[in-house]
Amino acid sequence: MISRVQDRVIKRFSEVQDDWVQLMWSLDAFRIASLTPTGMGKGGPSGFEGVYRGKGNWFALLLALLIDNQTGQLVGSRTRIQGFSQLHQIDLTWPSREVDPLVCAETKVTGAPAFGKTPARGAMSDWSNRRKELKFAATDLKLARRQQETAIQHWDVWRQDAPPKCFFLWAARLDASNGDSIERMADGAQSVVNTYLDGAGVFAWKENSKRTRYEPVAVPPRSRISDLDDVLYRIASEIHKAAGSDGQAPPPVGSTAP
Repeated sequence: MISRVQDRVIKRFSEVQDDWVQLMWSLDAFRIASLTPTGMGKGGPSGFEGVYRGKGNWFALLLALLIDNQTGQLVGSRTRIQGFSQLHQIDLTWPSREVDPLVCAETKVTGAPAFGKTPARGAMSDWSNRRKELKFAATDLKLARRQQETAIQHWDVWRQDAPPKCFFLWAARLDASNGDSIERMADGAQSVVNTYLDGAGVFAWKENSKRTRYEPVAVPPRSRISDLDDVLYRIASEIHKAAGSDGQAPPPVGSTAP
């Protein structure tokens, strides 16, 4: 899938979403059966667990390549960025540098079926902690530019104007037995966009009625919450605007971190 995105210069997640959903079905099927796919993970099922947990990294890389193809710019993946108070490992950044990025996005892949004695994890499991992490990272990155003469004044005006633009890209397996729904996901994403982030994209999947595969779930329309392609396009537009006519990123503003 990664090779196809690169070779064919694919720009939209919708063009590969069926492949992604099929990949998630295959990974979950092997995990439930306590089997290891050929060539994935050393040491049997225990080694495969490391591969399974890496699906979030695959998702971040896939989205970075889609934005690369839309913009012709290099988007950093899992870059360590200096915030006002500490370093943050950010899934997608542009420009790809350690200080003063102008566009950032955090990605998450949540939800997993039960296997063995391990219960299923819902799409919203540990959401309260994830929400705190998103809020803190977005604020700390914006504060890294803060100088002594900076006046924040009204929070909502300041956080919408202060770089970097911060986004959340969330993919999840829905499990009705855990109370999951696309509406709950959208509500959760909306809560952080209303107060801290600049936008969020959501993609979800669930078992079909015959329990033979996963199928995508449509995202309900909301203010600044939409499908992945819309938010990827917005991120690409922010990069185009910041890069200017020469396609070059402006130089970084010095960090005020201690």
